[in-house]
Amino acid sequence: MHPSARVDLNDLGSIIGWLIGQWWVWAIVGVVVLFFLVVWIMPDAKVKASEQYSTTDTEANEIALGFLQITNMPSGPWNDPTASDLGDREKAALVAQWGVATREDWLENIERLTTVRRRREMWTLYLAVRATAAERLGRTPKAKEWLAAIVEEGGDKRDARAFVTAIEYIEQEVRKRVGKDIVTPGLFVKTLDGYAIGQAVAMTTWGVALGHGDVAEARSIIHRINSESRGAFSSWADFGLSYIAGRVMHWSDGDVDEKSFEKFGDGWSDFKAAGTEKRNGPWATLSWSR
Repeated sequence: MHPSARVDLNDLGSIIGWLIGQWWVWAIVGVVVLFFLVVWIMPDAKVKASEQYSTTDTEANEIALGFLQITNMPSGPWNDPTASDLGDREKAALVAQWGVATREDWLENIERLTTVRRRREMWTLYLAVRATAAERLGRTPKAKEWLAAIVEEGGDKRDARAFVTAIEYIEQEVRKRVGKDIVTPGLFVKTLDGYAIGQAVAMTTWGVALGHGDVAEARSIIHRINSESRGAFSSWADFGLSYIAGRVMHWSDGDVDEKSFEKFGDGWSDFKAAGTEKRNGPWATLSWSR
């Protein structure tokens, strides 16, 4: 039957003949199905590591704290303290964005990220109230319980409700995308500091690439960042959740919805890779407690 022939809808043979004649439709459908089949079958990409540096010792464990930011740049393999993938264009962009034209600028940025960080006092207080409530209840407080505790402490109910909703939305999306096996149901955001801490480790490696310091100094700085920061987190997953939440909240100014999460929470895919052993994720094999 010619493709343009009229179809008798009351005749099954006519309908079947017409469908068989639409070869171009079936070709398109076949290509689409094949594409999704290949995507589904293909294994996820392995995490890139440099063969020049260890992936199992203390130095690897410490630099892994910067994994999400190093990968987000991207500035090279996660375990490379020299940020070897940064070219002249990337280096110029870093200098312009971060204001790190000199060694002093570089050290000041690291100090700011590890002390002042990107904190907002009210947000910090809201999260502290939640953590205290969790200790009292022996579980993660529900939204109403958290909000009530904030108000009891003198917080503004309207402002607090927007914050509570934003944080719980981020947790929900990260857990759904990364997986409950990594971001377990009992895990919740206790601090937003993970973002700045991850940036500080990455900034340290970028300084080596910019010529502001050498590998030995970078290792020393990264060791200090780890020593001062790890106590605030219970695991790699706890830290990763804090990093994603901190990034989303900072760049969205707390106005979190599907659009802002898609734009600023895209690091969830790297988080999932880092926590997956089959993909050589360092967070899946390195001990948080060191």
